[in-house]
Amino acid sequence: MSMEQQQTDSNGADKKSFNIRVPQAVVLRIEEQAHSLGTTPTTLIQSIIVRHFESSGSVSGGESATQTELATKLDAVRKLCELIEQSEAKRYGQMLFEIVKTRSAIFHSLDQTLGAEGVDSIMDACEGAAREYIARLSTGLSGETEQGR
Repeated sequence: MSMEQQQTDSNGADKKSFNIRVPQAVVLRIEEQAHSLGTTPTTLIQSIIVRHFESSGSVSGGESATQTELATKLDAVRKLCELIEQSEAKRYGQMLFEIVKTRSAIFHSLDQTLGAEGVDSIMDACEGAAREYIARLSTGLSGETEQGR
């Protein structure tokens, strides 16, 4: 007896079932990918196989349309993710520009008013305060994380 089984799906189309063995490393990747797409491993494997054979024209129109719809949705999600990343990068770049511009204006003003020694003294004090703040912030964050567990 063969490992293949003949079945009919809800649309009345004949389908055949195959039992396959896959290495554990591949199983883990399939399960991870299926989970990230919000689908089952079986559905993921079916869509991969259908997409592979779609180019040869051997798949029915219903399944082809479903796969095309899924691919279209995935492309839309991918484009949205890219757009979000670009927006974040632009906002971050604009924020850095504004910080550097403001810093330059302040230092220019201080240099004109206090002279080089006064500005150097202020910069040294600011650097020390910034280092202390970052140290407190990193200690506080790790402390909060451990308390939350």
